[in-house]
Amino acid sequence: MEEKLKKWQVIYIDNVKYLVMSMIEFEENSDIWQEYEIRDELGKSKILCIEKNESNKILYSTYIPYTGDINEKDKNFSINGHEYEFLDEGVATVKNYLGNVDVDIREQCKYINYITKDKKHIISIEKWDDGAEKSQGEYIDGNKVKITNTLEEPTSKQDKNNIKNSKSKSKIALAVIPILAVIVIFIVNIFNGNPMQKYIEKNSKYEYVTSITNNTNRKKARVYKSSFSTIAQTVKDIIDGIPEKITSVTGSENNTDKEGVGIHTKNEFAYVYLENGTVYVQVSDKKYVSTGGYTYHSYYNPYYYGAFNSSNKSNIYSEYADSARQQSVNSRRSSGGGISFGK
Repeated sequence: MEEKLKKWQVIYIDNVKYLVMSMIEFEENSDIWQEYEIRDELGKSKILCIEKNESNKILYSTYIPYTGDINEKDKNFSINGHEYEFLDEGVATVKNYLGNVDVDIREQCKYINYITKDKKHIISIEKWDDGAEKSQGEYIDGNKVKITNTLEEPTSKQDKNNIKNSKSKSKIALAVIPILAVIVIFIVNIFNGNPMQKYIEKNSKYEYVTSITNNTNRKKARVYKSSFSTIAQTVKDIIDGIPEKITSVTGSENNTDKEGVGIHTKNEFAYVYLENGTVYVQVSDKKYVSTGGYTYHSYYNPYYYGAFNSSNKSNIYSEYADSARQQSVNSRRSSGGGISFGK
C-alpha cells in the first residue's frame, strides 16, 4: 500500500477540505487496510477508508455512525429506500494506530456486513467486548479524492468539536465484482484517551502478559511485565513517557516494594508492584478499579485499592513528575510547539 497519511495532513473529498486526525490499521488474514478520522473546517468528522484490492487498485469509502435498529436475523431489509442483503461475517484485528484513539493493538471484533444490490452502500454491525456498534458507508470515486503533502494544525472548531463518548467500530467488506475487498470503520473517542496504556503498549520495555475483565461493567485492565528491575525505575520511565498527562502518584514512601505505587492520569490508573522479583504494571480505566476490579496477583488487592483511593501523594515521585512535566512544557515551548495534541 502507498505511504500512510500523517496526522494533520490535508486532503480534499468532493472539493471539501479535511484534516487527518487519527488512524487505525487493521488486518484480517492477508488483508491490511487503514481507517482515518478526517475532520472538516466546521469540526464535523467522518471516517475515510483507504485500501487496495487484488488488482492493486486503491479504493476509497467514507462512513458515519448508524443509529437505527437492525435485526441481525434478517438477511434482507430496507433502510432509507435502499435494499440491503447479507454480505459476510468474520473477525478483524487492530494492527496499529496513529493519534488518540480508543483501541488497543491485537483488539478484535466480530462483524456482520450488509450491502445494497447496486454495491454502493453498506451497513455493518460489530460486536466488541463492550457492546455492539453500527455504521453506514458509501463508496467514493477516486477522482474525487485529492491527497496533498501539506500538514496543517487544526482550527479551534476542528480541535474541539469531537465525536464524544463514542467507540464505534464498523467492519465493512467492500464488494467489487469480482473482487471482495475488506474494510473496517472506527469512530474514535478523541477526548477520553488512554495515554498511559498507549505508551506502555508501544514500548519494548514492557511485555504484555494478560487482560482482566471487570464483570460489573466489562472494563478491562491490562497487565505487563517491566524490563526494569525496580519499581522506582518503572514509575519514573512511565512519568518520563507522558510527563504532561500524569495527575498524581500515590503510595507509601517507605514500603513501595511491598505495597506498590499508583500512577494516575485523568482517566487511567496504573498500579506498579513487585512479585517474585518481577515488576508488573496493571493499567486500566479508573472505572475498572472503582467498580470492583482486581489485580492479576490477588495478594496485592488491598494495596491496589489503597493506592487508587489514597489522597496521599508520594513526595519522591510527585517531585519527579512535577520536574518532568515542567521540562516537557519548556522543551515544547522552546521548539515553537503549541498546545500538545493527541496522546
